[in-house]
Amino acid sequence: MPTLPIVKSGIMGFGFIGKTHAQAANSIPFCLLNPKLTVQTRALLRTHAEGDESLISALGSPKIFTQLDDFLAADLDYVDICSPNDAHLPQALAAARAGKAIYCEKPTGMNLAEVRQMTQAAAEAGVKTHSAYILRYMPGVVQARALLQSGMIGKPLHYRAIMYHSSYLNTNRPTSWRLQKGRSGGGAWMDLGSHLVNLMQYLIGEPETVTAWQNTYIKQRPTATGAAEKIAVDVDDWFLAVLRHTDEVTGTVEVSRVAAGTGEDTSFEIYCSGGALRFSESKPESLQWFDNKTNTWALSAPKLEALVNGHPISELWANPKYSLGTMINAHLASIYDFALCLQENRESELNFADALTTQRILEAANLSSTAHGREVRLADI
Repeated sequence: MPTLPIVKSGIMGFGFIGKTHAQAANSIPFCLLNPKLTVQTRALLRTHAEGDESLISALGSPKIFTQLDDFLAADLDYVDICSPNDAHLPQALAAARAGKAIYCEKPTGMNLAEVRQMTQAAAEAGVKTHSAYILRYMPGVVQARALLQSGMIGKPLHYRAIMYHSSYLNTNRPTSWRLQKGRSGGGAWMDLGSHLVNLMQYLIGEPETVTAWQNTYIKQRPTATGAAEKIAVDVDDWFLAVLRHTDEVTGTVEVSRVAAGTGEDTSFEIYCSGGALRFSESKPESLQWFDNKTNTWALSAPKLEALVNGHPISELWANPKYSLGTMINAHLASIYDFALCLQENRESELNFADALTTQRILEAANLSSTAHGREVRLADI
């Protein structure tokens, strides 16, 4: 049998999300029925060389680097930025200068100015880029887009998208970089809202104005596990944005890290002139739809041709028999899709230029919430 082409990646940052990316990438030949290539993690950039020895060995013993320049000199087809948000800009700029393609976790940067810099640097260097907005790869989401574009349920009127987490309800949970605006750029809105904003751009289109509100319910946290000393929290726990589109579509995007009883809950509802759609991340392959003609909800929508970056979603999403769970499956699809783009020498639809449009909406919402719900026009950002 012919050997699969190998796309060589290097991961920057090896915390939870770096390990998730590594597992997803290295699972491609196990989870896809007919992969066209495989991705191998060949290098890791870490703040310390020690730790995780068994896991690193299972990955094929990628070379460990603690210096950015040495890491970027390695033989890599792309770099995968999984570091805290405040490191995205310098690492992306260095990668662009080194001529490396860049895969980056979301939010792409700390703010709009940073993502503009990253987008410009990548364009000037001629390197391909991709942002990890993985919700776009869930089959139910791709089917929702195909159904909306088909016109079968008419024109979108209004929508609601939520992402609720509960893990930050624990007041004894210590602070981390995610709870420090100087390192994260924001709280629930930047972490969770970025996913939903990008998703609704994909499904509905670009909004014209944004109105938003936020709150921080737990205002202090321990400096470390079990510590008596506490530090102020300067990012949001909850955020609500109202997006108004040019064609009179209005939607709400709500995110929370303190939603009791949810664990992790991501869903959306889109109401149209001829029907409606419902999606839940708990069933990523499914999409419910309501057809005004039959006046009934169906548990599955009609199967239409559904492409991501020109690739059928059926070729990107893990076969059900080999599923590793929703999160790994979605990261696998996103990473594999970008590797295909590199192999085919084509731009990703989720490149930094696309991420820039998402960051503009995030920024507009932050400006609105700071001004206690003042409407902000995207054209003014």
